[in-house]
Amino acid sequence: MIENIMLGLQGAFTPQNLLFEFLGVAIGIIFGALPGFSATMGVAVFVPFSYVLEPGAALLLLSGVYCGAIYGGSIPAVLIGIPGTPASVPTSLEGRELVKQGRSGEALALVTFSSAFGGFASSIALLLFAPLLAIVALKVGPPEQMMIAIFGLSVVSILSEGNMLKGLFVGFLTLLIATIGQDPMLGFPRFTFGNFQLTGGLETVSVLIGLFSLPEVFKMLEDTKQSEKASKVSKMRLSIKSILANSFNLIRSTIIGIVIGIIPAAGPDIASFLSYNEAKKASKHPEKFGNGSDEGIIASEAANNGVTGGSLIPLLTLSIPGSAPAAIFLGAMIIHGLRPGPLLFTQHASTVYTLLVGFAIVNIMIFFVGWAFCKFAGKILIIPKQILAVIIVVLATVGSFSIQQNMMDVVTMFVAGIVGYFMLKYDYPLSPVALALLLGPMLEEAITLTNTMYDNFFMIFTRPLTIVFASFIVFSLLWPVIKKNLFKRRASA
Repeated sequence: MIENIMLGLQGAFTPQNLLFEFLGVAIGIIFGALPGFSATMGVAVFVPFSYVLEPGAALLLLSGVYCGAIYGGSIPAVLIGIPGTPASVPTSLEGRELVKQGRSGEALALVTFSSAFGGFASSIALLLFAPLLAIVALKVGPPEQMMIAIFGLSVVSILSEGNMLKGLFVGFLTLLIATIGQDPMLGFPRFTFGNFQLTGGLETVSVLIGLFSLPEVFKMLEDTKQSEKASKVSKMRLSIKSILANSFNLIRSTIIGIVIGIIPAAGPDIASFLSYNEAKKASKHPEKFGNGSDEGIIASEAANNGVTGGSLIPLLTLSIPGSAPAAIFLGAMIIHGLRPGPLLFTQHASTVYTLLVGFAIVNIMIFFVGWAFCKFAGKILIIPKQILAVIIVVLATVGSFSIQQNMMDVVTMFVAGIVGYFMLKYDYPLSPVALALLLGPMLEEAITLTNTMYDNFFMIFTRPLTIVFASFIVFSLLWPVIKKNLFKRRASA
């Protein structure tokens, strides 16, 4: 083991590989920062460029793009309230409020540190515990995936606290909307109303771009006065006090990200919401969530970057990708003659351990490259609102169109934006929409497969992991009531 790690250090620190690691991170951050240009798209675009490279260099380039894009999505989420990737939605809820408070630099510094920490910790887990943690992935089948999806949806009760009925209503309605398109198992179209462009369903990223960007544009145009606080970019500084106060939150969120990354069909968006939910439940100041909470940003960013290393654990050991970018990563490995599995760590030890060590270096680079990029990106806040509104609309339109080169996605984006504007105006939460859209297809497919596996549906509770996730669901749903009673008792005491 030690010999292989030394072999990896030797390979990852060559000038050529360090250059490709840096290029991958820089390109990934740019991809992530542009709305609609996801980590999956970034990795897919650069797979052809990797053909001419040595296997180690190629995988390090793609690793940089992958990790950089997950982090990069949080930069526009903070600065202009537009999540560059779905995983950055919780960050956008807190980031924009911190910007309004004149704390844009602090928010970006927290995002950068938490992302680098989560990613680096996941790379250490990947390096040390890959074979062991992959065994857990083998235990996760459709019943467990179903429970994970329901657990994710139960987060609505926490995120909509104080407005739970509206949150549940929005979540239920969005789950119905998520069924538009082909049945995931049987393939026949549903609720398409004869429009073939709806056969593939509503494009999730387009909906999220519209939902979280256009309402900001409408608010900018309504408020003609430039906010004094928002027009100045505060100095980027990392609050050691805030990091130390959130050390447990940081570690817990990273672990959630790694575990979710190991589970196939989950991904950074689910990890981000679940971690954000856990942070809110454990917080001494839950009222700050949604109003500029350091805890919320740290939880979201540590988790969604923790997924990166976790998603490669089942990929390298079992050929099971833990996320969409990891699936493309699998294709790149096969192209270079690397067949994932137990023998990979012996037959191609030099290449594999170069990747594992390089993955850690990539996440260290994210801190320094991201810090420099944020200083440049922060200039966005100096732009007058009218010009910024036009730029946001153009970016949102281009981002939505670029996903599938389909004008229907652009129309979807604008409709989602208008709906989102009125939802905010009448105090309906937006986060249940994101959750239901992301988890709906996974839930539906898992329920169908579970029904196929068992004649008696309650047989799923013979599986230990299903019972564990079911208990999490019950606790998540009952927590708001429990907490309310605890506060009442404390107040009376």
